[in-house]
Amino acid sequence: MKQREQSKYLESLVSELIDNPHTKKMFSTMRRNYFIRLILIYVLPLFLLISYFFYQYNELMSKSRELHLQSIAESKSRLLDIYLIERVSNVINAIESTELKFPLDSLSVNKIYLSLKKYNDAFTDIGYFDTSSIQILYSGPLLQLKNKDYKNDVWFRNLINSEKKYIITDIYLGFRKAPHFTVGVKKVANGKTYIFRVSLDPQKIYSYMTSTEKAKDVNIMIVNKKGLFQLAPKEISEPMKVSPFIVPINQNLGLSYYKTGNSERKFAFSHLNEVDWAVITIEKEEFIQSFFNQQITLVIASLGIIILLVLIIFFRSKNIVEIEKERILVRLQLEQASKLATVGELASGIAHEIGNPLNIIANEIGLMQDYINPNFGYNLKIDELEPHFKKINSAIYRIKDINKKLLTFVRQKDESETVVNINELIDDLISGFFERELNVDNITIKRNFKRDIPNILTSSNQLRQVIINLINNAHDAIKTNGEIKITTDFDKNNVIIKIEDNGCGMTSEQMSKIFLPFYTTKPVGKGTGLGLSVSYSIIKNLGGTIEVQSKLNVGTEFTITIPHLKAKEEV
Repeated sequence: MKQREQSKYLESLVSELIDNPHTKKMFSTMRRNYFIRLILIYVLPLFLLISYFFYQYNELMSKSRELHLQSIAESKSRLLDIYLIERVSNVINAIESTELKFPLDSLSVNKIYLSLKKYNDAFTDIGYFDTSSIQILYSGPLLQLKNKDYKNDVWFRNLINSEKKYIITDIYLGFRKAPHFTVGVKKVANGKTYIFRVSLDPQKIYSYMTSTEKAKDVNIMIVNKKGLFQLAPKEISEPMKVSPFIVPINQNLGLSYYKTGNSERKFAFSHLNEVDWAVITIEKEEFIQSFFNQQITLVIASLGIIILLVLIIFFRSKNIVEIEKERILVRLQLEQASKLATVGELASGIAHEIGNPLNIIANEIGLMQDYINPNFGYNLKIDELEPHFKKINSAIYRIKDINKKLLTFVRQKDESETVVNINELIDDLISGFFERELNVDNITIKRNFKRDIPNILTSSNQLRQVIINLINNAHDAIKTNGEIKITTDFDKNNVIIKIEDNGCGMTSEQMSKIFLPFYTTKPVGKGTGLGLSVSYSIIKNLGGTIEVQSKLNVGTEFTITIPHLKAKEEV
């Protein structure tokens, strides 16, 4: 019977221990530690391996995309070179015909035009200059161009003064007020120089360049040496508009960057040999989106595997803790007994400390009662009782001091205000608590202290608590490899403290809630959500303000202002 009672008592004790908040917290911590340990053993290597292969995949794909762009740019520039040479050859062969008799008549010019159209439908018209700058004969759809004087056209002057037999212009408007480019060819016959001007349709050429299957995932453009578009897709730009592409002139083939919005992208370029043009290729948005979707798919698949493994580890850690509970239950009971003994010792010590002054008070009161009792015949005056009052008063203050020390031990609260130099206080905190720990995580802490900063009258312990909390938050936001910058300054009324980090930052929604009790942006188990709420209350009670500015993935800056002594003295 007695054994059964002991067993029941043990079961009740075990149940009490298991339900005890401290024991629950201990088992929760144990489970968390097992979980973290298994994560580090199994998940972290897998994550690193996946990250490495993902990085290598991106590098290979990026290189492949670059080579693809360069390959298309080079092939299209060579193709356009050949195309232009062929069109020039068509014109030269047509005007070199032995059947032609110079000077020509309109019938001969029209015959040349028809023969050129048979070669290629990009030819739009032809003009003939008989030893002057006036286009005396014309064949094509724009009859108003006949008798136009081209002496002020750059291409005409360059062709006349050039030793070359032909010239290819950039795209320009000219008399027809429409984008086109010209092939000018000169012919010397009977000691005279005759000029032929042939226009080609740019869109016909562009359609020819972009018709291949290889170019379906890129946009192809042509710019001249002035940076103006010659040919481009309609959704990107129009001919003769300024392009965002700056093409290196000292490199025939290569890659460069152009700005689009707030980012930079790569483009490939290849210079032509016949004209001062460069073919430019960029990836189409749908191709970029397709590649991005592939990356997202890979990331989701990888995350799915990692999440599955994390769930397995989560339940496995729970089983391990259940097994561990049985093994450490006896130790928990012993720890519980030890705690009770410690509490008992503490209680007896406090009782003893308080008991001594209480005995003094009781004895002194008993003596004074005897002194004023008429039966004893002391008949003492009130002044003669003064030493006894002092002993009682001293004992009371001793009890008060013991109580204050006990409260200080429990609450660690500093009720008194002292004159504080904020630079010294922060420097002590950094040197004493943070620098070594932050150095381990490759986090540098930068001091930017204002010299001759005014002192403040404040609760130093409470201010320390706020600064420690903000530095810890900055540490958690950065984790590793970053910088925490602490700046002190002052204005006419306040001392200003700024604690800035380049960590993960916060959204505007998070910033609107961070000073609310129990709200935290940290993972479960990493914070109570009381730190910033308490810090806000402390600074407000000290007569100051605390503000925050943050930008996601850039960093966070807390600004504390506290009135300084100079401002208080002026008031």
